[in-house]
Amino acid sequence: MQLGGQRSGEARVPQLAPGCDPAQLPLSPAEGYLLSRIDGRTPWSLLREIGGLPPGEVDRCLERWLSEGILVVHGMGAKDGHRPPGSPREEREQSRGGSSTVAEPESSGAPSADPQTDPNLEIPVEAQERILGFETRLKRPYHEVLGVPADADLKAVKRAYFELSKEYHPDRYFRRNIGPFALRLERIFKRIVEAYELLSDPATRAEVQRAVAEPPPPAPTPASGKAPAAEPRKKLPPLHLHAPQLRALAERKAKAKGFFESGMAAFREGRWREAAASVRLAIAFDPWNEPVKEAFAEVQHKANEERAEQLLKEANANLDLRRVAEALPLFEEALHYRPHDPELNHTTARLAWLAADDLKRAKEYAARACELRPEVSGYRRTLGQIYKAAGLIANARRELEAALRIDPKDTEAKQELRNLPKK
Repeated sequence: MQLGGQRSGEARVPQLAPGCDPAQLPLSPAEGYLLSRIDGRTPWSLLREIGGLPPGEVDRCLERWLSEGILVVHGMGAKDGHRPPGSPREEREQSRGGSSTVAEPESSGAPSADPQTDPNLEIPVEAQERILGFETRLKRPYHEVLGVPADADLKAVKRAYFELSKEYHPDRYFRRNIGPFALRLERIFKRIVEAYELLSDPATRAEVQRAVAEPPPPAPTPASGKAPAAEPRKKLPPLHLHAPQLRALAERKAKAKGFFESGMAAFREGRWREAAASVRLAIAFDPWNEPVKEAFAEVQHKANEERAEQLLKEANANLDLRRVAEALPLFEEALHYRPHDPELNHTTARLAWLAADDLKRAKEYAARACELRPEVSGYRRTLGQIYKAAGLIANARRELEAALRIDPKDTEAKQELRNLPKK
């Protein structure tokens, strides 16, 4: 469709309103398919062509969702009350029925006034804002959750997962009072793990991409077997899928049910990794099934623990044989599953420093260990030694002195401090 032929407002770009959960909406199959096409980038005019409904029906559906607060829009012709979302805080205020006036820009150094943040918690307000902002993106496609392109390769997916794990893993704030952010981090991390596992497996990734290209199935989900909580809306006629589409959807759901059942059988027998592989395939064939995704979180946690134990066993066996170069990547891979294990970070830091002479990575792991357990003198000493090797004498002195304040009998830290160049 040519731009000159668009009707007024067709350049608007709809997107799901922050805080709106599509899984809780009573949608007909036709409405569900149209909603699945709304990604915050596709303009209204294109949705009229690809929405699976006559253009007039698409218009009526989108307008109704706008009036009900399910969608917001931005772009040319955006109406009052449907302005583009700004900061995560402004988006959440809209979702709670806040003012539609444009908020004053936030000062980068000023504390947040978001009512959901709490400066009294043992988590920085800036981190609280990032968590709240990330939470608004949980229903987006997997690659957007991880922040990678749709065609990202495995290396990019793994790197994104590792970075997000360091930021949003619930163990990061272990033994701290973070109030309601503990549950928020659990929800976020479950989704991050789900996205990583589904995208890092070529088979499941291909099935997910194939599944989301089809309309959501109208039948009950295989895990619960229950009908939707509410009847579909009656204002729009349902989309009558062609027989081949219905058969394809039925086949996908049947495969998903089979994989889920076999996965749960393996889980009950303690075969964690086999169970996780089967449940991944169940999600891939039926990505709309929320109960299966909930089950996946526990299954994958067990599988990750099993994988981490295996990696550490292999890594320590290599250390016993003095094959340090072979041990380092195994320790690093284990950190993918235990990013907030202080001793694992410390061990990996020393190997990266002494075996690989990679001071940048060594400093990262050592600093992480100190952040997690600041009261351990050995972690401070190692970080000081790494700074010394990098020629950062002031930093080395700071960490070695900190180690001695924690443990005045740390003879190695004393010796390292004496050997530092004079100020």
